[in-house]
Amino acid sequence: MQQGVSGTGTASLGLNDGNARGQGHGVSSANQVHQGSQSSGGIGSHDGGNSHGQEPEQAGVESGVHAGNDQALQQSTSTINEGSQNALRRSGALGLVASAASAFDAAKDIMEALRSKHTNLASELEVLLTEIGSRFVTLPEERLLAVVNALLHRCYKYPTATTAEVPQSLKKELSGVCRACFSADAVSKHVDFVREYKQEFERDLDPESTTTFPATLSELTERLKHWKNVLQSNVEDRFPAVLKLEEESKVLRDFHVVDVEVPGQYFSDQEIAPDHTVKLDRIGADIPIVRRHGSSFRRLTLIGSDGSQRHFIVQTSLTPNARSDERILQLFRVMNQMFDKHKESRRRHICIHTPIIIPVWSQVRMVEDDLMYSTFLEVYENHCARNDREADLPITYFKEQLNQAISGQMSAEAIVDLRLQAYTDITRTLVTDNIFSQYMYKTLLSGNHMWAFKKQFAIQLALSSFMSFMLQIGGRSPNKILFAKNTGKIFQNDFHPAYDANGMIEFNEPVPFRLTRNMQAFFSHFGVEGLIVSAMCAAAQAVVSPKQSQHLWHQLAMFFRDELLSWSWRRPLGIPLAPIPGGGSTNPVEFKQKVTTNVGHVIERISGISPQSLCEEEENTLDPPLSVQKGVTELVEAALTPRNLCMMDPTWHPWF
Repeated sequence: MQQGVSGTGTASLGLNDGNARGQGHGVSSANQVHQGSQSSGGIGSHDGGNSHGQEPEQAGVESGVHAGNDQALQQSTSTINEGSQNALRRSGALGLVASAASAFDAAKDIMEALRSKHTNLASELEVLLTEIGSRFVTLPEERLLAVVNALLHRCYKYPTATTAEVPQSLKKELSGVCRACFSADAVSKHVDFVREYKQEFERDLDPESTTTFPATLSELTERLKHWKNVLQSNVEDRFPAVLKLEEESKVLRDFHVVDVEVPGQYFSDQEIAPDHTVKLDRIGADIPIVRRHGSSFRRLTLIGSDGSQRHFIVQTSLTPNARSDERILQLFRVMNQMFDKHKESRRRHICIHTPIIIPVWSQVRMVEDDLMYSTFLEVYENHCARNDREADLPITYFKEQLNQAISGQMSAEAIVDLRLQAYTDITRTLVTDNIFSQYMYKTLLSGNHMWAFKKQFAIQLALSSFMSFMLQIGGRSPNKILFAKNTGKIFQNDFHPAYDANGMIEFNEPVPFRLTRNMQAFFSHFGVEGLIVSAMCAAAQAVVSPKQSQHLWHQLAMFFRDELLSWSWRRPLGIPLAPIPGGGSTNPVEFKQKVTTNVGHVIERISGISPQSLCEEEENTLDPPLSVQKGVTELVEAALTPRNLCMMDPTWHPWF
């Protein structure tokens, strides 16, 4: 379901340093207009949606294709228009050329009006965006670590025996990585990096080094593990954990902000008086480096005129799905309004956590971050480090146990039994069900804190599970789920549906959402059947209530329309294009039908688990009476069933 690693993408991430230091000052006026039009809403008055750190595989691979796109800021307006038109022609959507060009012209007109009427605001925005987009990029060692981590996960996900030869697609990706990371451009820009790593990296992982390249998938996995440990150790030991603003950007250090506002003030329903808006005072002097599962980000602190602080991480080399994250968060904000208007959801304080995103450049954005964020995988990794145990041991054990199923002739039922046996062995000997509970008991100060955290965390997890089921979103690996250790708020990375070749939502996981052993043990039987089930029922009832159902239909229709348009543009080569309104060979009627079908399926799923109100005569005919929570209870049972969990991918960590 989740898109895999592409060779070119992986290669590009290690090489392209489009927003390298020193290039930011060369941004032309026309391009500043273009980039400003993307971002003025975020950093000025009104901002868009959000997403957090990227999933390592996608960040390390798919997004790398576009890592050098920031260099387009140096091009002229006409060049950008010509490039977009050529891309459109290649994709067969000639009818969208005019609309794309007119959209660019409209954005340009808006920025020109902003320049003429609000000269100071426009100039401040340009300086901020240029400096943030060019000065806070990751180092080559950090980018290589992200790529190695992504490739390691690819090895774990490959449906071949560990004793088999390295698949040809992985060889191609490794060749691309070696070419890109140690190209002539990289040699000239990062001499020390190339000198230190090039020879040994190519000896260990370049398929062209036939005498030293690993013979089997398990050997390649061990090599990648070794390189991940080496790079991670070097990155953590050699580079400071906190950077200084005065060393990274003297322009921002000396910058005096007058008109730019702190982002995120206009998401509430209440109108903010002009004299009550919080202006941006300055950027914090310290810039911590946030490291999460092979990825590194710089965290900026925006200090407001009222003394408030908001923290944002700077993400570079975004995936093509980045805009999907913004769209789905906008949908969440609309649904929060629906929750607030329904009695049962309002009394439970049901509200999806929706952080802020600020587009900076086409490949750079700022995402609101919490100082107390942690991921589920970090909890597990901390437990392994404390007990001197390799974190990937359950994955390798699981894959080794399945070797006979891949190489031999076994029935489907026998394979399920084999997976279940391997899953049971791991839960009995390697991964206990109290790891998360112990972590939170040691983190929180008292029983009062634990009670408040557990209640809020259960509601947030129920909402995430409800949205996962509603939109059929899978791939909820523990590294994608961030939670605040003080408030219990949850944010999920890479949270958007996948689509099949016909533009329909694609979902092929045996569990409807992530609710695994450690979560169940932490909440206990009362938390699962009480808080989680009731919160999911209340959320479902709120959005399909008679007063809201039509509103939800229109919001989902707008969401899927934009999603399918974007999906058709970023499809892999060789797959036919889906119908796009306005295209030369497209059918708007079919496109509308795809949107309507997806919306219908979503509403049907919600209605299936929403508590239904029955008249007295109907209630008397039911013997025994059905529980109003029956639909949600069945989903929870499916999510907790070991026979379903054992069918999940090992990188999903079903045993944790």
